[in-house]
Amino acid sequence: MLTLFLKLLLAHLLGDFVLQPRSWVIKRRDNVFYLLLHVLVHVLLLTAVLYPSWPQYGLLILGIGCAHLAIDSLKIWWEKLWPYKPVFLFALDQFLHLAVLITATFYCFGVPPGLWEHLLSDQAIVCVIAFLLIAVVSPIFLRVFFSKWNQENELNDQRKGTLIDAGMLIGIMERLIIVLFIQVGFLSGIGFLLAAKSIFRFGDLKNAKDTKFTEYVLVGTLSSFTIAIIVGYLLRLALRYIS
Repeated sequence: MLTLFLKLLLAHLLGDFVLQPRSWVIKRRDNVFYLLLHVLVHVLLLTAVLYPSWPQYGLLILGIGCAHLAIDSLKIWWEKLWPYKPVFLFALDQFLHLAVLITATFYCFGVPPGLWEHLLSDQAIVCVIAFLLIAVVSPIFLRVFFSKWNQENELNDQRKGTLIDAGMLIGIMERLIIVLFIQVGFLSGIGFLLAAKSIFRFGDLKNAKDTKFTEYVLVGTLSSFTIAIIVGYLLRLALRYIS
């Protein structure tokens, strides 16, 4: 089962990223020929990776090819509806392709016994809760926490010229890294991360010459780290208790 899935995944990665020129991606939005050519490449790659057993997987190859055509057609349509959400559409597109490959593997070998029990185990649920706390709940909490300062003109002027939502994404990534460090016991990595962020922020704080902005950044950094450390240790304790 794993061998088949890895072969299907290899064909997908080669077809979607290695053997698909940027020009095809652009032209297929208005010319269906390039979309069909892209799908044909996928079909040929699937045939190649499944050689010499490809005759017995003929229906599977055809099904994956048709599914790929449908998903990419939907993506082209979605791009016209929501041109300002490229990251979301890319993630959704790849998720659907991956779901097709997993479904195809299960179609050939059946669902592994005990799979759903593992996916819905206490350990898995705790990890999902921790991820949601870090990636979804904490940004909302921090936004509410800082709302009393966000109306100040001096701070708004300092934030002008920054990338949209960049601070939120950086915060989510740093909190995920901290939680990961705690799970593997690499606590010194947290100090390294804090030092690295301080170095990168030093220039902004030095040029700002604004006590309010400096305090704003420090409170934000320490709040983010505190949340991550609390969630990280709670996750570690929960996993130990469950196991």
